[in-house]
Amino acid sequence: MDMKRILLGMMLGFCVLASMAQSSDLMRIYTDKDCYLAGEKLWIKVNVDNEALPGNAISRVAYVEICDTAQVYVQGKVALQQGAGWACIHLPQTMHSGVYQLTAYTRYMRNCQSESFPRKYIAVLNTLGSSEKDDRVMNDLDSFAGNASMSSDMGMKGDKSRYGHREKVSLSWTSSLADAKELVLSVVRKDCAVNLPVLDSQFPVQNNGASWLPECEGHIVTAKIEGEEMPAEVLTQLSCVGKEMKLFEGQKKGHGIYQFFTYGVNDCQDVVLTALANDGKTYRMEMETPFAEKLPDNVPNLICQYEDSTLIDRSVALQLSQAMPKMAFQKDVEEMIYGRLPDKTYNLDEYVRFNTVQECIVEFVMGISITKENGKNTIRMLDGNSKSYNLFPVLVLVDGVAFNDHSEVLGYNARQLHYIHQYRGDYVLGDSYYGGILSLITHRGMLTDIRMHEHMQMVSYEFPQDRPDFDMPIYDNEEKLQSRRPDFRHTMYWNPSVEGKTGVEFYTSDLEGEYEAVLKGIDAEGKKIELKWEFQVKR
Repeated sequence: MDMKRILLGMMLGFCVLASMAQSSDLMRIYTDKDCYLAGEKLWIKVNVDNEALPGNAISRVAYVEICDTAQVYVQGKVALQQGAGWACIHLPQTMHSGVYQLTAYTRYMRNCQSESFPRKYIAVLNTLGSSEKDDRVMNDLDSFAGNASMSSDMGMKGDKSRYGHREKVSLSWTSSLADAKELVLSVVRKDCAVNLPVLDSQFPVQNNGASWLPECEGHIVTAKIEGEEMPAEVLTQLSCVGKEMKLFEGQKKGHGIYQFFTYGVNDCQDVVLTALANDGKTYRMEMETPFAEKLPDNVPNLICQYEDSTLIDRSVALQLSQAMPKMAFQKDVEEMIYGRLPDKTYNLDEYVRFNTVQECIVEFVMGISITKENGKNTIRMLDGNSKSYNLFPVLVLVDGVAFNDHSEVLGYNARQLHYIHQYRGDYVLGDSYYGGILSLITHRGMLTDIRMHEHMQMVSYEFPQDRPDFDMPIYDNEEKLQSRRPDFRHTMYWNPSVEGKTGVEFYTSDLEGEYEAVLKGIDAEGKKIELKWEFQVKR
């Protein structure tokens, strides 16, 4: 805790330095396009400017919100590595047609007023129905007179100007961009043009009394114990359900409020919150939102140019893509805890099956003792190579979730288990000490048919996305070319990290039309770069 107090003092000092920053560009936001259909994916990359706000240099998470003047529609978290990260956000099909404000920030940026958060406008069209919230969509050619951006092959070009379905495209650009930073390449069909104002960055102004720590290890989860009466002492834990151990002990922040300093956890997870008090009463915890949820005072009207036929094609392609079954990928799981492999592993599929976990431990698992203490069963493990049992009880996990009452686990149906992993030695988790770890893994890794105590509750929680891959088929043989699985990518290609390259290759989709490749970034002097090139896809 002393180290965290020192870190807090350093961060508060950084806030003072931030008020003297010369740059107001706290973060740069890149999206794959400016106009979306409700239900489409939005690909986003964020780059933190370390000089504008010094504490951002160690921030590991960025937050993204998409909203209008009435409500927030989408929220997402982006894992950052050295100030950069990207994510894929699914836009709800309930979004009405109109202009939305996309805001991005780090936790540390909340030490400044929300008006200085980086923002940009995006447009959304709902092609499946109208709503009383819809903005007036102006299909007005005169609105784009003099504002249309001229596309040029200066500095970037492809090997052809016209391609067929599922054909390889070789795109290259000038070698003078070798020293450019943050290069992002997007290839999108040109079927909808929008006129969106550019939001100017504002000078960061410090909030009085704000003390938001940067997330220097990973996402900080905050939870509060429900009710007015708070226990004097309580053990709070957050466990991620799964075949890997991701267990964190809470640290008290305020009256009934606890923070979990997570690391190495990404994407949507089922988590179990535990609040085990020493007064014998049952307490439950409620997660608090990490988002600022600041709505804009106003957004511009939607001015859009499109053709009905191309918009219908795009809408039908989106619906077909959503109806297609998702490709399933199985992740290889390495059974490691704190960087250690198990001292002993028991694959229960290779043994005679018993009914309960207690029977399995007694018959198979070596170096384990089950004793009665204060009327409850307690599991202890041999201390290293000695012949005596550890003074501290074992940390018992089922699919990564800690069960402090060992009796609840000992009576569990052993036919659900696949592995028992045994870790010897002393372990410290927060303020708790354990004499070894006993990790039980079920076949499904989902806490199948286990009864949880009243002080435990399971919730689904979205952790930061860590650089997801853009899903792009590669048609490098005849079988793939003749595949009957449709490919209706509207964003044909998106690559958030092409710095150091002078070209890329990708394949066209089944969606015909005019496409535009846009390369954005900043040069060595910090000036913005934007190169464009157009081509056609047709049978």
